[in-house]
Order: sequence, then structure tokens, then C-alpha cells
Amino acid sequence: MHHEHHEMTTQMRQCLEACTACAEICDRCADDMIGMDAHGDKELQRLCIRLCQDCADICALSTRWMSRLSPSAEQLCRTCAELCDRCAEVCERHAPHHPLCGDCAAECRRCAAACREMAGAAA
Repeated sequence: MHHEHHEMTTQMRQCLEACTACAEICDRCADDMIGMDAHGDKELQRLCIRLCQDCADICALSTRWMSRLSPSAEQLCRTCAELCDRCAEVCERHAPHHPLCGDCAAECRRCAAACREMAGAAA
């Protein structure tokens, strides 16, 4: 359900912080994997890079929309949570080959939870 916000809520502030941190680690994780040995699973590595890039982008966009109190921020944050969960799943699978993926997955999970809480769609 859409709610018009005229001021930044605690949930929005927490979500902004989580999205910012998630975007940063996803960018680092993807950049670090480019050119790295795929350990025999190029498809998993490619998927991980792409999802990290997508996740970083949607997290950054979510912070922009929340910062300006966009009436569409809740909807975007629900989508952001879904993408963060998907990125976390793939990073968890790739973590044995890339240690940063473990930290990235944890940050994605934290961000997904914060986005759901902010959007009022807690799972």
C-alpha cells in the first residue's frame, strides 16, 4: 500500500544506510571478480557479476528515490529487496571461490530486510 511521506522515517533512514552499503559492496564484489579465475564455473561467476552490478544499481536508485521522498520509493524498495535476495543466493553459491561474495551476500540479505521493512512488506 502506498503512503505519501513528507518526512524521512526511521525505516527510510535505515533502508538508505543499508542500500548505500549494499551498493558499495556489490560494486566492489563485481569489480573484483572481473578477470578472476572462474574455478571451472564461468556461468556462475558471470551470473554473480551481473547480479552484483544489477543489485548495486537498484540499491543506488532506491537511495535516490528515498532521499527525495518519492511516492514510488516503497514500490521500488520491494523490487530492490527481491533483487538483493537473488544476488545473495548467487553470491552464497560463489563464496567458496571468492571470499568477498560471503560478505556481499550478508549485506544483500540485510538490505533486503531493511527494504521490506521500509516498504511495509515484511516477509
